[in-house]
Amino acid sequence: MNTENLDKLLNAPVGQVVYVLGKILNSPIDIQIVEQNITTSNKFVRRVEISANGMQVITAFVEFDSSILPDFILKELLKKNQGIGDILNQYKIKPSRKIISVNRNVDENKISREYEIVIDGKVWFSILEDIRL
Repeated sequence: MNTENLDKLLNAPVGQVVYVLGKILNSPIDIQIVEQNITTSNKFVRRVEISANGMQVITAFVEFDSSILPDFILKELLKKNQGIGDILNQYKIKPSRKIISVNRNVDENKISREYEIVIDGKVWFSILEDIRL
């Protein structure tokens, strides 16, 4: 992935990453929720893999607190059918992204990015993702 396309992907709005990745790679994109577990009474972690042409491109670990989320969002998350961006888009929720860190690992040919999805000043999701270049 060249620098211009990588910038497009990294700057894609929340909920549009899969769409932008599909355009960049000119390929259908598959998103799979590999696992979702509760870690404490109200905290969850979700592992998501995003692939193109059978090759894993992005692995993401998403943490969220069920006590913060509206019930209708939590209900959708617990179904494990959709990615977070799709759920937020479905309900026309406009989040912002707060970048915590971006690191490039040349040896492994990947970028790791940590960020938060913020809605109305509250952190709904914390995400750590690895993007294969």
